[in-house]
Order: sequence, then C-alpha cells, then structure tokens
Amino acid sequence: MGANISSKEEILGKIINNGPVIAFLWKAENTPDEKWPVEYVSDNICLFGYTVEDFISGSLLYADIIHPDDLPEVETELAEISRAGGTVFVKEYRIRTKYGEDRWVKEQTFIQRNDEGIVTHYQGTIFDITEQKNREMALEESLKAQRSLENAINNSSTMVFLWRAEEFLPTDYASENVSKLGYSAEDFVLGRISYSDLIHPDDYEIVKDTLAEKCEDDSDNYTQEYRVISKDGKTLWVSQGTFIQRAKDGNATHLQGIVQDITEQKEEEIALKAALEKQAELLDRKKALETIVNHSPVVAFLWKAGSDDEMELWPVEFVSDNITNFGYSVDDFLSGEVLYGNIISPEDLLDVQTELSDISREGGTVFVKEYRIKTKSGEQRWVEEQTFIQRNDEGVVTHYLGVIQDITERKEK
Repeated sequence: MGANISSKEEILGKIINNGPVIAFLWKAENTPDEKWPVEYVSDNICLFGYTVEDFISGSLLYADIIHPDDLPEVETELAEISRAGGTVFVKEYRIRTKYGEDRWVKEQTFIQRNDEGIVTHYQGTIFDITEQKNREMALEESLKAQRSLENAINNSSTMVFLWRAEEFLPTDYASENVSKLGYSAEDFVLGRISYSDLIHPDDYEIVKDTLAEKCEDDSDNYTQEYRVISKDGKTLWVSQGTFIQRAKDGNATHLQGIVQDITEQKEEEIALKAALEKQAELLDRKKALETIVNHSPVVAFLWKAGSDDEMELWPVEFVSDNITNFGYSVDDFLSGEVLYGNIISPEDLLDVQTELSDISREGGTVFVKEYRIKTKSGEQRWVEEQTFIQRNDEGVVTHYLGVIQDITERKEK
C-alpha cells in the first residue's frame, strides 16, 4: 500500500516537474510586508531560470521575483482576501526571470489556516500566460486604436460608410456622425434608409454610372463630388472617396466610402465662379463700351473729387482713347502731368468750379455745362459736359463720371 502511494507521488511529481504549471508552498508571515518564504517549489521553476535551491535556501523570497510595479497590488489583494476569511486567491501579474525578462503568470492559490483560523501557508501554482497576455494586450491596443479612430471620425465632418456592392448601396457600417444628415447609424445599417435615397435626383444617374464604371474597369478607388439631401430637406455638397473591395475573382463586394461635407467650400467656389463670370461679362461690356466711346465724338472721363470744391482742378483717373481728338494722349492725364482744370479756358474755369461746387453742396447728382477748352495745339474748342456726381456711404463726393462733346460748330453758327 505504501509503495503504491509512493509510486503515485512520484508520478504526480514527474507530471508537475515536466509540465508548464509550477507548484509552490509559501509560508505565511502574517505581517504587512510579508515576502512569502518558499517551503516547496517544483523542479520546473527552472522554466524561469531559477533552481529549487534558490528558494528553499531562503536566499530568494517569492516576493523578490514579482515585478515591482505589480507587487503592491498582489500584497493588498491577498491580504484583503485572507482577512475576509477567503480560501482562494487568483491573480495575474508579472514576474522577473533570473535573466531579467518579464513574464506574465496566473497564480491560483489555496489559503491554508490552522485550527484557530490563522493563515499558515499558501499552496498554489503559477502558470506562464505571457503569449496569451500579449495577444490580449495587442487586441486591446487594436480596439483602443479603433475606438480612437472612431472618436476622431465621429467628431469630424468626415462620415464613413461600408456599403455592399449592390443596388441602392445597402449599408454594413456607418459612423455615428452620419447624424449630420439627420439619420442615425442604425437607420442605415438596419435598412430603414438607403444611402442612395439621399443622393440628389439630378446627380443620381452620374453617381450610379460612375460607380458601375469603376467597378467594371478594375479601379481600386476614385473620388466624386455630388449633392445629397438631408432629412430636413437641406441640399449638401459632399466629396466621396470610395475604396473598392474585391473578391478573388475580381468582382466588387464592398465599397468603403469616406464622405466629406464640402457645402461651404462648394458654395464659395460657385460664388467665385459666378463673380468671375460676372466680371468677365462686365469686362466684355466695358471693352465694348470703350470701343463705342473711342470711335465716337464723345470723350469719357472719370475725375477725382478734391477737398476744396471751388478750387479743384480734377485729377483724371480714366479718359477714353479718343482724347486724341483734342491733341492729348491718355498718359498726359493719367500721369498727373495735366489736370482737367488745366485745359479749361481761364475765362470759363471759375464759372465751372463755382457751378459744380454749388450743385455738389446741394446734393445734386447731375452737372451739365457748356464751356471752352484748349487743345494741345492751343486752339479753343467749345464742349458740352454731362457728368454724374458720385458719393460714398457718408454722402461725400468722391468722383465725377462724365463725358464731353465738341460743340464748336454748333456754337459758331
């Protein structure tokens, strides 16, 4: 009988010593900072580089190999379970091998008490779970990164979809910020609304045709701008970057859509385009008008108003090319070399200044006057001026926009 027991113990010892589970018997010190002296440890402690003698001799306590960052937690939890009358302690933590490597272990221990209920020993096992823990931590990091990405997406103007490559684009995934469109992610995933239902009717065919073309020509991705209609009826411009996922046979199976609201940008582009078209139209009209004016007897001017209405001589900011009818060039005036007042006959200048000043002070908008000017060759010619008085928002006169026409022949009849 004794031989059988001995044989069983030997077999059990061989199983333990050749397995991955390391058996311990720790002595309880029942002190706040107990370090768990070892009374027994299985031979396979060598898996961590130590020998049985390292522990049994007392030169190494079990607490000495627990990672310093984990030791306080192990001490606290074991003490709390022991005080509460618990009998089992299970904990995952790190230990340091004899080679300085950190390994994760799972401890499962039975708390032993004497007849008075005082803890005397801890009988347990530790099992190396490093690979499992690394997988768990890698998974947790991956999930954390995924959550961070989802948070970043959901707090941005970029919406993310995963559509099946089927008619009406059924949705397998939608980021939470699709709420910008007035719908929830569940509305799309559960099929309450199809993304294709949101596409503006005027854009739907081109969106559908482009998708079909890209799926058929083996494209991996493409970008397209179009309009969608939100739940509250607003029209939004979006830019959609689409990544096409394919099966081994090359057929498209899913579409990953990155949808960006570009309404503000698009409205600015449309406004700018309209402004440029208007500017081009006005420029064309201006050129046409200049052509008409330059080939007519009427000379157009834009004069700048001075601070002293009665003494001003009207610097010229624009004059039509046909000023050459009076011998002058455009540059004579625009360079500032000649002011318009310089060519008015001295006998008429004061009259012109006074009448224009009176009309301006009274809030008038039109000035019409016949007077004489001197041509560059010194000849005197009669002209009729018709001018519009321009004011700023404060009512201050800033410019005079007008024309003069040679009426010498009419005056001399």
